[in-house]
This record gives sequence, structure tokens and C-alpha cells, in this order.
Amino acid sequence: MAKFLPKFVQHFALLVIALLASTVTRAEQTTLTFRAPDDGPVPAAVQEILEEAYAELGIQLRYVDMPRNRSLVESNAGRIAGELGRLSDLDNQFTNLKQVPFPLFAFEIVLVADRRDCGLCTLDDVENLAYISGMQTVIGILKEFRYKRPTVQALDIQQLNLMFTNQRVKSVMLNDFEARQLGYYDNPHLIITPMRALIGYHFLHEKHAHLIPALNTVLEEMHAAGRVTTIYREHGVTFERRNEFPEPPTFPALSITAGLMEERAQVDGSGRYWQLVQKIFQSITPELELHTNSYQRAVLGFNENRFDILVGGTQTQVSIDGIPSYTHFDYDSPVAAFALQQADIEAMQAGTLKRPICFVAGYDYHSFFKEGLTYYLANSILDCFAMLDMQRVGAVVTFEDNAPDWAGTDYVKLPLREALPIHVMFHDTPRGRELRDWFDKRLRELVKSGEIGSMMTPAQLQHARLAASLPKTSTP
Repeated sequence: MAKFLPKFVQHFALLVIALLASTVTRAEQTTLTFRAPDDGPVPAAVQEILEEAYAELGIQLRYVDMPRNRSLVESNAGRIAGELGRLSDLDNQFTNLKQVPFPLFAFEIVLVADRRDCGLCTLDDVENLAYISGMQTVIGILKEFRYKRPTVQALDIQQLNLMFTNQRVKSVMLNDFEARQLGYYDNPHLIITPMRALIGYHFLHEKHAHLIPALNTVLEEMHAAGRVTTIYREHGVTFERRNEFPEPPTFPALSITAGLMEERAQVDGSGRYWQLVQKIFQSITPELELHTNSYQRAVLGFNENRFDILVGGTQTQVSIDGIPSYTHFDYDSPVAAFALQQADIEAMQAGTLKRPICFVAGYDYHSFFKEGLTYYLANSILDCFAMLDMQRVGAVVTFEDNAPDWAGTDYVKLPLREALPIHVMFHDTPRGRELRDWFDKRLRELVKSGEIGSMMTPAQLQHARLAASLPKTSTP
């Protein structure tokens, strides 16, 4: 018995080890490890989609924190299971990674910069650039465009944003959904220049490649059932790919409206704004109609879908029911309030001014003030100032350069906002977005070729913050 006991213990120990090994193997088979996704709605949605798809196969996902560059090395070596979402050509460089065919998400690589510094802000225009380390597509774009100016690699999106917002770098290149997450699309002075449209895919190390057919089937079924779209919608994500126009579009007719602006949009169709939009849109329609109205009628007609395009609006202008061009074609002037005496300015700021505040109808300047004030919407800013002089209104709000130079009149001025870029506005429909993308494409071409110089003087180009994007061999 004493001799048998050690053998029994030995066999029991081997049995326990075998059972433990079997348990570990099963655990490894039902759990896959990936790099923890970045913060943001798109990574969160991708994570949820994949977790739901893998759950159908009886597989759970776990995550470890690591930089993007290290993640590629670790996944290619098989020490983690793969990549949650990467570009389609990843497996060309990291040959142990296999692509799941289902397209997970669409995105653009975009260049973000301040249009006041570099105009339309292409790679030719920016002084330096930062990007997140490990973004192979960005590296490829910089090589393709032979970008030789200084570049900085950030460790993550937070460091990239700090570099940019603290003005340590003049521009950044990143995914459009990261740019949206950081609020870059909401800053009217930042211009978003598309560099490349891409599709993201899920990748697995080759030792897990046997899972790909079943996983792809589940993802396709989720898409067919609308589940993928629902998950993205729940995370507030919409994918919009800009039209690249291998061929120019065609439209049976286009109608464009603008408020009457001296030397810019005249009733007879003359003016540099009309000249610009005719140059851009006349080639894609046999019937182009220009309608010069009061600004109020122009905005109202556009909002009521009586016009396809509105020339003149800012990104922050809530009175316009549409989407702005990404490119700007001019800058307006600072906006200020004018009054006859300082006491009226103080009362206006306190929300106690008794007489109305006057401005041209179509703008939404009431947003500058507290509730409880009254407003008079005029057709002409000169009408506002005439009523101010007669003390029928308490203050006037307008662009600073609109104040009349009337002898003997000294107004008290309160600055309300800085100058903002002026955009062309379009309806938020597939047709409207196609027109917007055509405008953006053609305006960039007109500026880069220098042809814009036939429509705007050097001083006007400088004021519009477009001079920095003119051909480098010529001066505006």
C-alpha cells in the first residue's frame, strides 16, 4: 500500500494537470485578446459590433492597453488576436494578419488647419504637421506628396490635440471621426481638407483564421438585419463619403440666391460672388438661375427649398436650414452693436434696454443677448441707423464696416464677435451634398491655378484668407 500510494498520487497529479490544461485550452478558445480601442463613438461602436458578432460564435473579447505601433507588432506575432479595425492593405506589411472581408466602417484621412493661416490649407500650404504614431496611411500620404516640412508624431489623440490647440503645430492629420470627436468640425476657423477616403476592416492572426468565414457570415447577417446601422446610430455615428467626381455631375437646372451686396451680388447678375458661382456651376447645368433678393428673402427662399443654393452664410448661423461648404470663399467683418450712449450699451448687456435692437432680417443676432429684449428686423442697415438717430431703436447690430460715416454722429460701439468665414450653403440632401462637394472641388482648383485672381483683387484675396493658397510662383 505504501508503494502504491506514491503512484496513485502521481497519477492523480497528472490527471489534475491534464484537466487544468484542458480548461485553459477551452478558455483560450472562447476568449480573444485585442488592443483596447481608442476613446470615441466610432471605436466604441466597432467594439460593440464585434463583441456581439463573436458572442454568436461563443467567443468573448478582452482588451489590453498598448500603443498602436506596438499593437501591430504584437498582433502580427500572435501575442494578441489581431486588430479590431485597420485599413485594407494592412496584411501586405503584416503578413500574419488576415482580413475579415466585411467592411466595418468608412472614414477619411483629413488635414486640419486654421484657414486664417493657410487659406484652403493643403499640404503645400501648411508649415508643419503632427499625426499619431503608427498611422501607416498618414505616413504613406506624406511620402506620396513628398512632404518635406517638419513633422511630429504624437503618442495618442489627446497629445495630438494638445499640440494643435496649444499651437505647437500648425496642422494635424487624422481620421475624420477623431476630428469630429475633438470638435474640429465645429470650429468655424478650422478647415477640413480631405486627403483619402478609406474602409476599415477587422483582422485576425492566422492561427485564428479558421474563425473568419463564420464571423463574416454573422457580420453580414447583422448588417442585413439592420443591426450594424442601429449600433452606429445609437453611438451617434454617421458615415459620409464625399463625392470625388471622376466625371463632372450634371443637373437639369440650378437656382442660386444671394442677398443684395454692393460689388458682390448685384441685381443684374454682376459682382464677384455671382461671377464665382457662375464659373463653378455653369458647366454642370444648361439652366443656371441667379436670384438677388434682400438677405431675408434669400434665406427664407432657401429654407423653403425654392432655391438650390444660398451664397453667403456662416457655419454658426442657425437661421439657415442647410449645410455649409467646407471651403470658404470670403471672410466677413467683425460684428458689433452701436448705440448713441454708453448707458444704452450697458442696458442692452443687462437685458433691460427698453427700445428695440435693430438688425437686418435674416441674421440671428439676438443670440448675442439675454432674453427679454425686443428686436426690429429691417430690410436695410441704413434704415436701422436712421431709426437709431431718431431714437426709435436703442441699438443697431451689424458688421463693423457697415456703420455709416455720417457727419456729426458718434456712436458707442460694443464688439460682439470676430470676423468669420463666409460659405456657400446647400440643402442637407444627397443632391445638396453633391453640389457642395462640386463647389469645394472647383473652388480649390480655381485658387490653386490662380484663376481666382480674375474675379478678386489682391486685397480681396487677402481679406478672404485665400492668398496663402495661390500658386507659389505668383503673387495675388
